[in-house]
Amino acid sequence: MSEQTTFGGRLKDFRKAKKLSGEELGGIVGIGRGQVSSIENNKSMLTLEGCIKLCNAYPELDANWLITGQGEMLKDSEQSNGDCWPLLQAERIKSETLEALLSKHGIIK
Repeated sequence: MSEQTTFGGRLKDFRKAKKLSGEELGGIVGIGRGQVSSIENNKSMLTLEGCIKLCNAYPELDANWLITGQGEMLKDSEQSNGDCWPLLQAERIKSETLEALLSKHGIIK
């Protein structure tokens, strides 16, 4: 069953489509397997830098789909992620805000 309604669900769908383990995906984006699991379970967010690393490692991944759920997971070869950078910036701000709130309420340190 597809879990494409959330960023974490879409990341998990992409990881499974590429037959990557959590550890392998973590190595690509520079985080541990546990952090990948937290992201896939919507308990934390992938950083902007992590999104960029993932899109650079897999240019066929549609960053717009990953961030918003709109469109298809894989893009046509002539499409580019250039129009998605504003979305990545917005996602970074969202991630920082979420981390600040979770920290403020003692959920994360």
